[in-house]
Amino acid sequence: MTTINSLVQLQDIDSQLMNLKELQGDLPSKVEDLSFRLEELKSSIHAAKTRIAEIDAEIRQLEGHESDRRTKVDKLRDQLYLVKTNREYDALMSEIDHLEEEIDTEENRELDLMQEKEQLEEQLKFDESQIGELDVQLKTQAGELEKRVASSKEEEIRLSQDREEILPTIESRFISKYDRVRQAKNGIAVVPIVNHSCGGCHSKITPQHETEVRKGESIKQCSTCRRILHWINTA
Repeated sequence: MTTINSLVQLQDIDSQLMNLKELQGDLPSKVEDLSFRLEELKSSIHAAKTRIAEIDAEIRQLEGHESDRRTKVDKLRDQLYLVKTNREYDALMSEIDHLEEEIDTEENRELDLMQEKEQLEEQLKFDESQIGELDVQLKTQAGELEKRVASSKEEEIRLSQDREEILPTIESRFISKYDRVRQAKNGIAVVPIVNHSCGGCHSKITPQHETEVRKGESIKQCSTCRRILHWINTA
């Protein structure tokens, strides 16, 4: 078997393998995307629950501080009736004002935290509803992908074995050339001459070039797209 015939067979095998992959359609990317979104949602839910727990802890701490300060304010107000000088009265009032300012600051902080918690709970509720829908979609798409892969697995194994058998019959330099062109041309590296034109890019092939391709004694490429050319004998 000539090198060009081996390359034609290799291209046929690779084209069939590509067709099997195409049968899966965009399911692999859909499954991957759904898996990624599901993990993102789980991470977001975990982060929201953690933050809500932190907020609850801080609110309890603030409420404890507020309670202590209110108790101190009440005691200081009781002491106002016992002072004998303006200086003592002013000192007590200054301390009361300071405590009340701290209470106001803590109450404002508590309001901010409660607002943040409310927003987080709304987002959490939405995310938890989404995660159920995504999980169902993922299971459905993954199941369909698994069925398609299973249905073509036997054929894929056979083609892969055929490919492994034919590779040693082709010189490595031609394999390298084939792989480079195939990668650059969407998987199609070997094409026939059709109506004196390249079967890939449809550029005209000169008579001399076509004659050399017909002989099949060497590897000839399209001067435009660089695909490897071969001749189909229809006689």
